Amino acid sequence: MTRFSKILLVLVLFTSIAFMGFAAVSSVGGPNWEKEAESMTDYLFELQPGENPTWSVKTRRGGEQVSSSPVLAKVIVAAQKDKIRKQNEKIDQLTKSIPPLQKAIENWTRINQLDREAMDLKAADLNAKISALDMAIAQLANEGIKISQQTLEVNQEASERRADVFRLQDQIEEIRNEKYLTQEQQKTLRDYIARIEGKVQRLQRQKESLEKAVDDSNPPKVATKK
Repeated sequence: MTRFSKILLVLVLFTSIAFMGFAAVSSVGGPNWEKEAESMTDYLFELQPGENPTWSVKTRRGGEQVSSSPVLAKVIVAAQKDKIRKQNEKIDQLTKSIPPLQKAIENWTRINQLDREAMDLKAADLNAKISALDMAIAQLANEGIKISQQTLEVNQEASERRADVFRLQDQIEEIRNEKYLTQEQQKTLRDYIARIEGKVQRLQRQKESLEKAVDDSNPPKVATKK
């Protein structure tokens, strides 16, 4: 055995003894590293058995290798440091995003203020228009009521006029009937008058005949001289 081999054997011996002492101290009075490892749910701890057992840790999401060591405490500490580093990076990113967000908030606040003022003016204008429309609607409603009343009056008058028309039509029909009766009576009277005139003419001829007969039977007397 060479001198270097002896030195290496001694170092391995002392390392083993130191690891055993660390493990003994950890198991007796130190932290419960296995429980600590279980509490770190973002990381996956694995023990690789063999002649030299080794603990390794990697991120549970993505499987990124973080550290490996024969001592569980070292890989836990490395995982904690990695977690702190990532949290610090996230804090830095969030911190860097704060000024632009504040600037954006200021810009949007100013824009919102301008929009609010414009909206207030627009709302006032719309309220004025709504008031004017309400007045116009009320006026139209009153005019509508008046027109409705006038319509009722016109309908009533039209109904009365229709009744007058029906009554006049009835009167016209009666007049037509009376006219027809009158015409019939006139026709009857004309026939009667024609018959009477015929009788009168016959009587006149008889009279003339009688007068002539009388004249013929009674010749005129001659006047004598004295």
